[in-house]
Amino acid sequence: MWIEFSEFNLKILILLIFPVSKRVQDYTKKAYLVKDHQLFKTFRYFASYVFAFIPLLIMKYRTKNIEEPNQEVKKESEEVLPRSGSFSTNEITELKKRHLRKRKIKSLIFLGILCVNGLFCYFYRYLFEQPQFSIAKQSIGIFFEIFDYVGLSYFILKQKLYKHNFVFAGIIALVVFILFLISIPDMESGYIFTSFVYYFFFSMLFGIYDVLGKLYMVKFFISPYLFMFLIGSINSILLLIYDFFAYFINPDVSGIIIGFQNNILSVGDVFLFILDLMVQCIWNLGIWLTVYYFTPCHYFISEYISEYVYYMITAVEKNEGFYSTVNIVIFSISYFINFLCGLFFNEVLILNLFGLDYNTKKRIEERLQKEYEETDKANKMLEMDAPKEEDDEENN
Repeated sequence: MWIEFSEFNLKILILLIFPVSKRVQDYTKKAYLVKDHQLFKTFRYFASYVFAFIPLLIMKYRTKNIEEPNQEVKKESEEVLPRSGSFSTNEITELKKRHLRKRKIKSLIFLGILCVNGLFCYFYRYLFEQPQFSIAKQSIGIFFEIFDYVGLSYFILKQKLYKHNFVFAGIIALVVFILFLISIPDMESGYIFTSFVYYFFFSMLFGIYDVLGKLYMVKFFISPYLFMFLIGSINSILLLIYDFFAYFINPDVSGIIIGFQNNILSVGDVFLFILDLMVQCIWNLGIWLTVYYFTPCHYFISEYISEYVYYMITAVEKNEGFYSTVNIVIFSISYFINFLCGLFFNEVLILNLFGLDYNTKKRIEERLQKEYEETDKANKMLEMDAPKEEDDEENN
């Protein structure tokens, strides 16, 4: 077969959580939002993280020992202990405590960096985002997203890149560049270059956030649910403290309290607000589950689905200019090609042509298994030959 699944696993359905719930949230927020504000939007984003406590409680109930140190942490603390027998039990216990204490401090510092990074991502949007950039999101935005995520995963997570990665990343880059050329007539000339700059740093900031988030969860054995709850709680509190003082000192730089005043006008709005946060929590959880169980680069498969659905919905509503029938056909073909390339890049699918499958995880494991079987077979043959050599010596 030319095309095959790398390994079919129900976890692959995680990739659909973000695009589906993201588009659902487009409607839940419209149900109660009258006048939005970037600071109110940022607060809702991090407040939605807090709802991750629900699956976190479920996990705690099922495991009963979520508070106990992870086995990997115990193993790591044992590895740093001296192997000399000159240390007493109390000294070894103290060394273990000291190691765990250092680990907690490192975890808190890392968590603090992630909180600041997450806030900065949204303040960057608040300071530099322009409505005129939206058209470039479908092409240049995705191009830089792939470029930055792949680069950051390579340098920070040491994710290896092989022939099939470069080939399919190159195809995606070529297709989105063609889409960008098609989009130029519908863009305002003064915003073409600035959209380049904006989306490069936009993707870089969010890429750092996701890649460091992956590193944090793996390094400190933190589940995505606990990770989201911690980030959401800290940043929501910080934003509320800031907005409280800003509202009474200079309302022009406020946004959260004003956001509640402008949009939460009835009991029904309260329920819609909570529903909106819960849906937003689901699509955020979809991102972090994707990053946790797969790689940050798998995220742009979800993003590609989400952006295509958004483009089609907008095209149905407008059906002119950038969203004309001709562009719908061109973008649909382009999105399908790049969606497949994204699956091949991340080895969800394997293309058995031109050696593009050679360095995929599945083929590497098959070669290792074959080498193991051959080595095992050779060892068994040596064991069978050994008694014969001894018998010959006795007969002589």
